[in-house]
Amino acid sequence: MTESEKKCQEELVVLKKEFEEFVYIVSHDIKTPMRAISNITTWIEEDLGGNADKEVLDNFRLLKIRVERLENMMNALLELSRVSRSEMELYEVNIPKLVNDCIEMLDNKSNAEFHFTYHLKKENIVTLGKKLQKVLFSLLDNAVRFHDKEKKNVFVEVNENETDYEIKITDDGPGIPEGVKDKIFSIFYTVNSKDVVDSTGAGLAISSKIIKMVGGAFQYTPAVNSGSIFTFNWPKQ
Repeated sequence: MTESEKKCQEELVVLKKEFEEFVYIVSHDIKTPMRAISNITTWIEEDLGGNADKEVLDNFRLLKIRVERLENMMNALLELSRVSRSEMELYEVNIPKLVNDCIEMLDNKSNAEFHFTYHLKKENIVTLGKKLQKVLFSLLDNAVRFHDKEKKNVFVEVNENETDYEIKITDDGPGIPEGVKDKIFSIFYTVNSKDVVDSTGAGLAISSKIIKMVGGAFQYTPAVNSGSIFTFNWPKQ
């Protein structure tokens, strides 16, 4: 390593530390005043009692929703900054069971039908289980949450290769407009307004960073008729 490369490496370490400290301050210390705003709003509602104007109560409700969303975004930012430092335990997981567990955790799956295709030599793998679960849950949640039809079809396909698993999540929803598909992996970006679909817009950014950390690949392609296809490769080692 040359002297110039060594200096750049040292500066990168310093910048990374400063970034992590900044993220911690933003995502941790700001939570207290945000919660105070929500609490004060609730106290004012209670003081007004039954005589409160409906429009005023609606505005209080919107204020609390905005505060909650901001807190969720701060939590997501903190999670993104800690991808390579938290939940790094290796343990054995069963892939079909892990998929089913993620589906059970979804809170908006009532009108969704899931279809599974597994081509596996072994269902079990020793890996960063929490990280794989995070990616799977995020993609399944997006497939259901952003769906625009009454009946929602979600397809899960897992193929085992020599060195990795190729996992594909497909839906028959609205898809992603061609002009914004390059933005979907950016932190906090959402195709729909956050007032239309409640989401922080951080799931794909966190998933992308996790997959990159483990040495995998992640891509989006539009489905043939409509919908989205998210494919990622998860290394066995």
